[in-house]
Amino acid sequence: MREKLVIIGNSTSAKHVYDFVTGYNLFQVVGFAVDAEYRNMDTFCGLPVYDLGKLDAYFEKKDIKVFVAVLWNRLNADRRSLYERMRENGYQMANLISPHAVIRGTVKGDNCWLHDYVIVQSEAEIGADCLLMAFTLIGDYSKIGAHCFTGAKSTIGGKSVVGEQTFIGMNCTVFDDTIIGKKCILGACTAVKRNVPDYSVVKNVSDNSTTIQLDDQTIEQKLLFKKNVR
Repeated sequence: MREKLVIIGNSTSAKHVYDFVTGYNLFQVVGFAVDAEYRNMDTFCGLPVYDLGKLDAYFEKKDIKVFVAVLWNRLNADRRSLYERMRENGYQMANLISPHAVIRGTVKGDNCWLHDYVIVQSEAEIGADCLLMAFTLIGDYSKIGAHCFTGAKSTIGGKSVVGEQTFIGMNCTVFDDTIIGKKCILGACTAVKRNVPDYSVVKNVSDNSTTIQLDDQTIEQKLLFKKNVR
């Protein structure tokens, strides 16, 4: 029998988690839960929405697991706060791991979400409350601190260290033997080759790019491999 799961949240992120869990039949989702001030609906995805503060009135803590379905808001701080609160209140946290993920290292924490085609190479370690989106690669002997988020197709080179509560954008590459401090933001498509101190933001120069709009004939001439010869 599958374990019962309550998803914390009723946003699009919670729906994403629900689709992932039910699509792979990982748990039996029995409902959602939010704090009373955010409870603006009785059902979500056809299941009850419970008052988070009164969740133990509906379920024995030993009978369910919970998952905090919050992504990277406020640099993962919102998810961290809910995670720590649920842990302190004695709830068991679930890990959501795609059957298409390859785990050769260790997922040391709970409330982790390893999406499709994530690869965690040998001796790598994933801390608690980490979300690794699709096609993320964690190199061998790397360590990902707690409460981190890695965007789709991000790559962490071998023997690197990522500090807690850090955000790594889509398609970001961190080279081997690099240390990223805590609470850092690495922007999408950045290439990080040097150590990054705590509380740093690394942005791609493309953030300063400009857009030029052309007519439909001119723009076709901007992407030529070679002139056609007839």
